[in-house]
Amino acid sequence: MADPLAGLTPAQDAAARAIGPIAVLAGAGTGKTKTLVASAVDRIVRRGVNPHRLLAVTFTNKAAREMSERLSAALGPMRTPSWVGTFHAHGSRQIRQDPGIADLRPGFAIMTGDDCTRIVRRLVKREIAQGGLAEEADTDPDRLRKRIRGILAHIGRFKEDMVLPEEARRYFGAAAEPLMADAARIYPLYQAELQAANAADFGDLLMYPTRTMMRDESYRLEWARRFDAILVDEFQDVNLTQYRWIHLLSRDHRQLFAVGDDDQSIYSWRGAQLQYFRDFLKAFPDGQMVALERNFRSTGHILDGANGIISLDAKRLKKTLYTEAGPGDPIEIVSCKHGADESRTIAREIGRLAAEGVNYHDIAVLYRYNYLSRGIEDALLRARIPYVIVGDTGFWERAIVKDMLAFLRLVVSPDDRQSDEAFRRVVNVPARGVGERSLAQVETLADARDLSLCAAADQMPGEGAVAITLRAFTAMIRDVGMHTETVAGKIARLADSTGYRAMLQRLEDEGRERLENLAELEEIAAGFDTPHALFDHAALGAAAPGEALDGRVRLMTLHASKGLEFPRVFLPGWDETLFPLPAERTNFEEERRLAYVAVTRAMRRATITWCAERGSKPSGPSPFIDDIPVHARSQGWLRHVARR
Repeated sequence: MADPLAGLTPAQDAAARAIGPIAVLAGAGTGKTKTLVASAVDRIVRRGVNPHRLLAVTFTNKAAREMSERLSAALGPMRTPSWVGTFHAHGSRQIRQDPGIADLRPGFAIMTGDDCTRIVRRLVKREIAQGGLAEEADTDPDRLRKRIRGILAHIGRFKEDMVLPEEARRYFGAAAEPLMADAARIYPLYQAELQAANAADFGDLLMYPTRTMMRDESYRLEWARRFDAILVDEFQDVNLTQYRWIHLLSRDHRQLFAVGDDDQSIYSWRGAQLQYFRDFLKAFPDGQMVALERNFRSTGHILDGANGIISLDAKRLKKTLYTEAGPGDPIEIVSCKHGADESRTIAREIGRLAAEGVNYHDIAVLYRYNYLSRGIEDALLRARIPYVIVGDTGFWERAIVKDMLAFLRLVVSPDDRQSDEAFRRVVNVPARGVGERSLAQVETLADARDLSLCAAADQMPGEGAVAITLRAFTAMIRDVGMHTETVAGKIARLADSTGYRAMLQRLEDEGRERLENLAELEEIAAGFDTPHALFDHAALGAAAPGEALDGRVRLMTLHASKGLEFPRVFLPGWDETLFPLPAERTNFEEERRLAYVAVTRAMRRATITWCAERGSKPSGPSPFIDDIPVHARSQGWLRHVARR
């Protein structure tokens, strides 16, 4: 067999051959997966490790599949390690072999996120009814959904911190934060429901094996002795439970290979503890750390810009990325008048690149916040440039946009049965006390009289509360239809008349982004003469993301872009008011790392845009732009600079 380490750089080779605990500080684009696979192959081929006694751990199924495919290509299917998977997959295998450690029985189920949400919703409603939880004065369904999401998030964090249900009730039941106190009360009931159903959630899959290994040495040894080496990808993202699980399994043989990059730690909000990677040599004094600094992705100016941004993180592990690919083009810094100008500017430049022969799928637009995609989507649609939203919901697929278009369709065609789906969607948005039973009565009347649902609601007999509410709703819809204002004016009137805008204003931070989306929809609608033209435009926008990625511009958040690379990258929204947000509302150094991740997605050219005005408020360039060395940036488009 050929040398499994052939073709590695000296640093990659040193890391792959290392014995004992090793942390590989793998900068962006330096071949971390290649090095991890090479280490696994070297252990199996040269050191004689049984492939089925090698444990490889990833964070995603995609990464696990890629690793397995590379190992199979290098070793053949008979020698491919059988323990390659995510943390949760490995934890599940432990519990499958001994379900009693989680108070489960053989054949237990793993609940989906939707399953867990339904259980918590039922428990919250029951506890409110029985007085176990306080009922909020505002009974809006959106507030209840937010409360349920918050409770589930806290339960997940309890499990990441290995806090059992009764411990949570005891220590956090009287917490000052209402959601945490609610979660501490619901958690024991939730866990009892899971166990009664012989089911586990994702948090259980690692919490129970880890706790059991901590308190039962014979159990820990049983599992630790199954493996001669452990390889961990993205070590900078591990949480408390994951770190302890790794340490408990590796502390005897100490053959731990941990690869990661503290400069790309951007998931603290998910519980990631960056310090475990930075303090690796404190936990393993006999270990070593090897830095991979040669970048195989980007050109020199792009790397100089990224290095300039991240070098100001005083706590980072020191390394400097370099490339042998030449300097390439400086990073373009383009100022725009406002958000709409920024979107149009990016769309025009993408159109120009396409005319020069650049493939759309080689272009990506990466943004810090989801709502920034709206203007870009609309500009691309108007320019007839195909795009796809990666890892997120496109503007036209967002609930607020669908709701407002449903209201508008009712206004345009209240007596047409084509508007029935719109009626079903929004008759109880915001909440009006129209439940499934009341809707069923409307549908029965509509069928009997051959009416649209809106027309049937208009004719609901009786003076009961629901009948009065339904007639008032349809009267409001017809009243808006009688006004002759523009399409944008109708949407604005609907947002106010239905109480939708007021509902969003009560949602605090979550509502702020939705209000931004509402404002953007009104702005788009101003460019259409009729509602039907807007409906067609929205339908085209909603359909595009569902098609294949090939031949389309990629749009995604900075978080979703981690691990990806593109020849041509646009980075909108680098305003001082947006990126980073004011210091009191964000982790500044994590925002810096996010800026570093953003720039290092680019292979050949990166363009950063900022606005002098954003949302009718003055703005300016992000401070991260000034951190890019002067020689690595160009003020304005390079093609314009070249003409001067």
